[in-house]
Amino acid sequence: MTIPWAQVRTWRSGPLGAAGEGLARDAQRLEAARDRIEETAVPDSWSGLARFTAEARRSILLRRIERHLAGKSTMRRALFDAETDVETIERLVGEVEDRARAQEFTIGSDGSVTDGAEPPTFTNRFFAEEYTDGRRTLAEQIVADIETILVKAVEADATIADGIPTGFVREVDEYGIEDPAVAERWAELTDAERRAVIEQMIAELSQESGLDLPVIDWRDPSWGPNGQWSEGPPPTLSLNEGLLDDPRLLHSVAHEVRHGRQYEAIRDLDDRFHWPWDDDPFDAHRDDGITAEQTESWKENFADYQSTSDPSVSYDDYFNQPVEADARDSGREYLDGLTAEEIDRLLEESR
Repeated sequence: MTIPWAQVRTWRSGPLGAAGEGLARDAQRLEAARDRIEETAVPDSWSGLARFTAEARRSILLRRIERHLAGKSTMRRALFDAETDVETIERLVGEVEDRARAQEFTIGSDGSVTDGAEPPTFTNRFFAEEYTDGRRTLAEQIVADIETILVKAVEADATIADGIPTGFVREVDEYGIEDPAVAERWAELTDAERRAVIEQMIAELSQESGLDLPVIDWRDPSWGPNGQWSEGPPPTLSLNEGLLDDPRLLHSVAHEVRHGRQYEAIRDLDDRFHWPWDDDPFDAHRDDGITAEQTESWKENFADYQSTSDPSVSYDDYFNQPVEADARDSGREYLDGLTAEEIDRLLEESR
């Protein structure tokens, strides 16, 4: 997702380094506490059931501490990596703003560049056009530098998000987070290229899921949802084009195609009749780890689907439905496993 220029120009690396150092100090204290627990939590004089129970509880506590230390370590590395990135961003922001001022350009809060120079008077049209072309080239160079900085900002932001350990941020746990290299590559693409990647992704995921290619319906940014699968006919996958700059939309694509797979599994499970020499149509789903019991739960869920368009339905009622939990798992697995190289492959295949 594009980060506003007004925000990026205020970024400072110092607080990131300080936070990383704070986590390092916390980890040291926690490691010392872990060692004390390991050595002294169960007195040597204890025996029998009391000792067995105390050792079991100590083991549980030590495992929790180890998980916590691993999370701190991951987050600390992310903060220090982002600190380096933001140091570079700080320097580049200063350089481009200094150059803009020196050349009499102003940079707006949205990153737009305006020429503030008073043009001289020319007696020759050729010189006037040459001056105009020169000013336009200078402005374009500043715009290009701003776009480069914004791409770096997206990568730094994703680096921090990628370091958040499991169990602390529900959104990250449920929806996944793109790799920083994926965030950077996505920010470099044009909207037309992002559409091409997504449409190729839909074609490949549909084929892998045994689905006919759905109609792809790009909705206006004012449309509410991120994405939506409709059985039709014809089957349609609607996506919010206002979210093209956010790689989280790739989660939505995998999520919605999974809904299509859920419907397909239900149809194949209900198709009880097949000739003895034909394969059971549900076998393909079994091969992919989908059980008949799971599919029955999807069928019941779709029959009583809790939509947030109904004012009486809470977000948790919608969120916790079996079909939504399963689709989120698919979206998270896809986004977590995605690489910048895979994005380039999808883009190349789309051509």
